[in-house]
Amino acid sequence: MFYELDAIKDFVSSLKAAAAHVENKENITVEFLLNLSEYSEKIDTVNTTKEELVALFYTNCVEALEGFNVVHNIYQDSTKLYSIGSYRRDLNYKHCLAQDFIVWGESDCMMPEQYFTVMEMLNSYAAEQNINRFCVTFGIRKMWDASWSILEHPLFENNLFLQSDNPAVPITPSSIWYYMPQEEMNAINKQAQELDLHLIDYPRFDGSILTISSDLLLTGINIPPAIQGTGEDTAFQNMITTIMGSSYKQFVVKNILKVHNRNHPHKRNYILGEDSTTSPRNRRSKNEIFDNVHKTSYYNLSILGQNQNKFKKQ
Repeated sequence: MFYELDAIKDFVSSLKAAAAHVENKENITVEFLLNLSEYSEKIDTVNTTKEELVALFYTNCVEALEGFNVVHNIYQDSTKLYSIGSYRRDLNYKHCLAQDFIVWGESDCMMPEQYFTVMEMLNSYAAEQNINRFCVTFGIRKMWDASWSILEHPLFENNLFLQSDNPAVPITPSSIWYYMPQEEMNAINKQAQELDLHLIDYPRFDGSILTISSDLLLTGINIPPAIQGTGEDTAFQNMITTIMGSSYKQFVVKNILKVHNRNHPHKRNYILGEDSTTSPRNRRSKNEIFDNVHKTSYYNLSILGQNQNKFKKQ
């Protein structure tokens, strides 16, 4: 989205660092979509213009990745919702026939420096073992409940998850609400002497830096169109389970951390009428359009599967 054009610089920097030792960067296709739609948030045209946002997009994204195969598009239709779930659904279908892997990026996430080295190793191992339909995930910080423990980086396994808007409650590096800079992530990952690798037969992931083999997508697995807003990662998990069952495989690189900075200080800029004095994660709380999208998506998510209930539409 247009309001994440400052936050995305961290992602681009991490991608460049990860690809520093890749000789054939032209084989890495990086696709950016600048979403200028004002369906749910209006652009603060008092302090910026669409033309300035487009220029910032080219500077921070397209021109910053010299040597890569960069594809970019701009979406401007404000009459229709086009969410990250919509984009990821299209990305999966569009590229699964041409690419070996599809990686879900996110404006507020960072890729570990070891990403491509690890992926090359896992790709070779998977081919040797005839494992073709799989995902790869990296270590995460402390999440909401124990169902996420298989993904949690060992450094954060024994921490408590704290969900609080009280500024008196300390936010530590283990928290998903803590803004972790790239240097801190790199320092943690340099502690890994060898990979703490797990192979599981059920899907568990959040969307950022999710790496999907094209063979998994060629089964027809994708984000259902009924999921128009949030919850696309959970819906994708559900479809994996429906089609693949226990034959699905997921490599979990537990001690190499990827970072999803959900509370990035520059995550929600250039939005008309938004209170910049509150934390980024709370700024959407009074957005009725987004709230409706959120509720509709989660209702539709709750009735995915074998029943005759009617989906809601936006």
